[in-house]
Amino acid sequence: MPELIRPATPADSEAIAALIGSLTHYFVADGSAPAAQPFLATFSPAAIAGLLCDGDYLYLCAEEQGQLLGVVTLHRPAHLHHLFVAPAAHGRGIARQLWQALESHLDPAMPGTVNSSEYAVPVYQRLGFTPTAEAQQRNGVRYVPMQHPPFPNPAATSQ
Repeated sequence: MPELIRPATPADSEAIAALIGSLTHYFVADGSAPAAQPFLATFSPAAIAGLLCDGDYLYLCAEEQGQLLGVVTLHRPAHLHHLFVAPAAHGRGIARQLWQALESHLDPAMPGTVNSSEYAVPVYQRLGFTPTAEAQQRNGVRYVPMQHPPFPNPAATSQ
């Protein structure tokens, strides 16, 4: 278990970019292809720092002994923009913990969405997502569109 799940700050952008950069082989068909370059640029420290300052995005980090183990990003109101866990931390439930920490920030009236890498589809299925279409490719990236049912509004269910 991570020691801490906390909101990310612009000071985390380098570590987040390094984590995502170390995992691109899981979701980019050919990282050297010209079509992939604009997409890969969105993972630069500067691009991530910009999103960290954008109110439409919420980043949460999982840490242990000061090391970044994983990151999850919500593009409001209900799109899971990123969910990455360091390979050395796979199998420890960190993706689930990050997702659970993010759930309360989702718009309860909307289904959650994600464009999953083919590699991560089983992880998202365990989190309650289901594929909504076959695998697709855009900008050198193969992905499977997935959706999570809306979460009930806790205030409405407690009445």
